[in-house]
Amino acid sequence: MRIYVTMPCNPQTDTFLTPKALKTLNSLGEVFVNPENRQLTNEEVVEWAHDADVLITCWGTCKYTKADVEKMPNLKLIAHTGGTLLPVVDQDVFETNVQAISGNDVFAKSVAEGALCYTLDALRRIEFYSNEVREGRWRAAEFQNRGLIGKTVGIVGFGTIAKFFVELIRWFDCDVLIYSSHLSNEDAAKYGARTASLQEIFSTCDVISIHASNNPKTRGLVTRELLESMKQDALIVNTARGPIVDEEALFELLMKGRICGALDVFCEEPLAVDNPIRQCKNVLLLPHMGGPTIDMRENVTLEICKEIKRLKNGEPLVHPFTAEAVKRMTPG
Repeated sequence: MRIYVTMPCNPQTDTFLTPKALKTLNSLGEVFVNPENRQLTNEEVVEWAHDADVLITCWGTCKYTKADVEKMPNLKLIAHTGGTLLPVVDQDVFETNVQAISGNDVFAKSVAEGALCYTLDALRRIEFYSNEVREGRWRAAEFQNRGLIGKTVGIVGFGTIAKFFVELIRWFDCDVLIYSSHLSNEDAAKYGARTASLQEIFSTCDVISIHASNNPKTRGLVTRELLESMKQDALIVNTARGPIVDEEALFELLMKGRICGALDVFCEEPLAVDNPIRQCKNVLLLPHMGGPTIDMRENVTLEICKEIKRLKNGEPLVHPFTAEAVKRMTPG
């Protein structure tokens, strides 16, 4: 088994290729690591890894096509250490015998943890009260905060991250409503939830968490009308992508104090220094860091190693992606 790691030689790669991960990878075959401190082009990969059985990629990789993989006749697997495969494999790759996997499940669980963290932080106003203490003040006798227990929670989009998020919040005895174009009420019930329209979710839920993928169909999905229908002080959490929500309307309602927010993503990143939303005290603002925590990267490589071992032993892979599943992913 000849395994080629196309990731650049840099500190980020080291977080994936830890000593433990490298030892495991080396036990599966001959491992070749990109010696350059940059991503390789398609042509360079094809020339360098022409005899590869497995390609291991990361963020910023070139996108592989059917023409590319056909020039690597032994290639059986493209293993992406990122989450989404949309910028990594072209749809026509699935017309070949090459399979594709990613760190999607490991990363999704970590993102769901982040979404829960932001939800609890915003409800309990942890950042606000921490800053009060830091700046020499204390809480008022009748301070204001809320919890998640028993709340009605709306989920917009139901991919892998949302599934993990719903599993996490079920311990809080929440009533969960899900909007998804591909989820039946019967399947929603398996998660202790039910399906609902966007209109019902936005007008009735105490907390709304955005998990839709970012594509032409979902951009602007959350309209001004939906945002204006939210209950007073309801919380919207966005760890998906900024363009899914009408950002102008969202910021307007937040600054009026109509609703609360926890936002990790924006239409333009980084958020402009002079954007007035930065001064808004009823919104938790994060610099697009809701993705997987750094310590999860080694886990991704180890999970990929398990799949490579299955491939080597002639066993079916546990998490191979289909062309249709990749289509539904966020571009990056």
